[in-house]
Amino acid sequence: MLVLTEQVITSLLQNLTQKEAVSYQDTLLAALSEYENDESIIPPRIVTTTPYCTHLFMASTGSHVGMKAITGSREGFKGITTILNKENGYPLGIINCATLTAFRTALCNSLPLVKFYPLSENYNDETLLIFGVGDQAIWHTRLSIILYPNRFSNVVIVNRTISKAELLCKNFKIEYPNINFKSVAIDNKSTLLSEFSKASIVFTCIPTSIPTVTKELVAQHGSKRLFIGAIGSYKPHMTEIEGSVMKDYVISKGNKIVVDSIDHCLHEAGEFIINDIKKDNLIDISSIYSNETNSSFLSSSQIAVSKLVGLCIMDVWVGSRCLEEAKLKGVGIEIDNF
Repeated sequence: MLVLTEQVITSLLQNLTQKEAVSYQDTLLAALSEYENDESIIPPRIVTTTPYCTHLFMASTGSHVGMKAITGSREGFKGITTILNKENGYPLGIINCATLTAFRTALCNSLPLVKFYPLSENYNDETLLIFGVGDQAIWHTRLSIILYPNRFSNVVIVNRTISKAELLCKNFKIEYPNINFKSVAIDNKSTLLSEFSKASIVFTCIPTSIPTVTKELVAQHGSKRLFIGAIGSYKPHMTEIEGSVMKDYVISKGNKIVVDSIDHCLHEAGEFIINDIKKDNLIDISSIYSNETNSSFLSSSQIAVSKLVGLCIMDVWVGSRCLEEAKLKGVGIEIDNF
């Protein structure tokens, strides 16, 4: 059995090439396709709350078998993903899931993103805007830069606490010295409007009940194309995207909102529950890849929206791939005779 610590997982993923990132996309897409064909491979999750925190246990079966167990507290969500041999249950690996979760979520958002902005096209001198400063924000930023090298001259980090955004910009500047990183306070309305209007890609990674992506911001964007990916809000009372953004700029145009799972999103995503957005307005990621006709709206629309709530099958499949890569590179902690 191989144990992958947070440091090992980060070392495996931080310096991916574009080609390697695309290969990980293929792995994740295979997982989502398998789930679309048989949703029973993800049984209902177990959620239990104690006076201290909330625990979630989420299993996945099928071609790859495993379970994600996380605890949510004031320190955020922490836990592990376990990978088992599908034939005999032998434990193949245990993975610290902090970076794994953030990476697989960013990877999932990248699947509709590359349909909207094909990797084969040339891009330059563009702005990427991120709401949030946590692991999800970090990996959405990093993976965007990996997939589109030389595309972004500016990356804007928006957060409630400006000092945290400034620190993240400082750290990213060391990693990517040729990109200009700028921090903006979420309540600095005039600056946020100005920076948002320049962005071609916006990711919002903040658990909030007050929308970060508002109609006012989108209206300021003008006629340029814009991809919006939301992943921070994960409860029915939370919402990162204002309802009028989805209704006026996507649904009213005859387009659909891209999701990782229609059923899970309809039960968990406040964006859809609060704004009474129905199943017919959504399309899952595996469907836009299984039939090119299903994704045609992404190549022609001005604004695209992706909303993810996360599925444990993502962690198990991507985690299994990380185990394979770790073995090839000889990293991780090997435990014999477990």
